[in-house]
Amino acid sequence: MDDERITLRMEPDDIYMMDVFLDEHPEFSSRSQLIRIALRNYMKRDAQADDGDGLVVKLGDRYMRALTILKDNGFADSEAGVVERIVERTLVPRETFEEAAKKAFAAYDMYTELTEK
Repeated sequence: MDDERITLRMEPDDIYMMDVFLDEHPEFSSRSQLIRIALRNYMKRDAQADDGDGLVVKLGDRYMRALTILKDNGFADSEAGVVERIVERTLVPRETFEEAAKKAFAAYDMYTELTEK
């Protein structure tokens, strides 16, 4: 194998917590596998958080399934789009949307009148 070995020192409490986690999550075959995956995920999450391109939020399976269902039913093009629409609908008052729509249609009507002449 081309794998390299490292030595990792851990407090007994941390090892105990890791072993309890492994007992509850049989998808991890060993401490080494858990540490490798946890380290990769930590670095990936850290890299995403530092890119300055938005907010990274971890949602549970239930919420992710709900977002996927909303996306699949045409609410938005992606799960992220669903979240954006929900946030927008929650934070922006209805009156603001209605006013923007009125202005957009008025601008369209003015444009149509000008181009028809």
